[in-house]
Amino acid sequence: MVRGGNGPSFDGGKFFDSFSELFRSVLGRGFSFWLVIIAVIAIIWLATGIYSVKPREQGVIRLFGSFQEQTGPGLHWRFPDPITSLERVDTESIRTATIGYRINEIGTVTQVPQESLMLTADNSIVEAQMVVQYKVGDARDFTFNVANPEKVLFTTAEVSLRSIVGRTNLVEVLTTGRSKVEQDTRLFLENLLEKYQVGILVTDVKLQTVDPPEEVKDAFQEVTRALEDETRLENEAKAYEASQIPVAKGQVQVTIREAAAYYQQEVERSTGEALRFLALLEEYRTAPEITIERLYIEAMESILQKTDKTIIDTNVEVLPLLDIDTGTPRLGTQ
Repeated sequence: MVRGGNGPSFDGGKFFDSFSELFRSVLGRGFSFWLVIIAVIAIIWLATGIYSVKPREQGVIRLFGSFQEQTGPGLHWRFPDPITSLERVDTESIRTATIGYRINEIGTVTQVPQESLMLTADNSIVEAQMVVQYKVGDARDFTFNVANPEKVLFTTAEVSLRSIVGRTNLVEVLTTGRSKVEQDTRLFLENLLEKYQVGILVTDVKLQTVDPPEEVKDAFQEVTRALEDETRLENEAKAYEASQIPVAKGQVQVTIREAAAYYQQEVERSTGEALRFLALLEEYRTAPEITIERLYIEAMESILQKTDKTIIDTNVEVLPLLDIDTGTPRLGTQ
């Protein structure tokens, strides 16, 4: 025993003797004891292969690094590490990628000109910002086919936007062609992702800001407002046309019916006049002198009803009379 100072010292020989005696006692327990120990360890190891997948997830199992199977939500079992490994992939959450700008955790927006500035078909510079919403469509492709699928999505989205803007004139990009740019960009992006088999499903593509460079921004905004006014006036004119056409058609039908009624009225009046003339002719043939006298009297009655008349006593000499209508003197004769 080795002593140091006034305290007890460490006895190395005694310690190693005790350890050797314990080791020999363990070895002396027999094969069955070690078999039980190994079985307990194996059960504990196999139990570590139990895993669960959440309802919005898919489980991807690797067997020595290679794809083995894909599991859905629920409780499952796999061979524990290092034989297999598990990767859970969220396939339902909507994720977002921004092109031309970034938003930090506190909501501050940072412009990224290297991504947003691009050329149009007429060699004009435009600043375009876009947001892409997506989710995982195939967990296996998302996990195995590319090293960084979200980086691939970001790159292909920028390429798609630049390609479509490069085929479109500046005025169309700034005004009426925005929706078409969005649709064509989404189609272009989906084709690239399908070609690369990234396992990503695009749910929406939206242009956030499409502006000319700052130096000419005010002038282009004036052009944009003018084009918007033109579109508004065209729509108003079309709406007015659509409202007036039924009215005009209705007026045409009314005029046609009025003409038909007038036609029928005139036919009936003419028929009546013809019958009256024939009846008068028959009376003339029967009594010519009486008929002529009656016609003369009827004609004079009709004429005199429409003229001014002055009645003068035959015993009175000619007097100047005042014309009531014109105010000029008029002579009456006896």
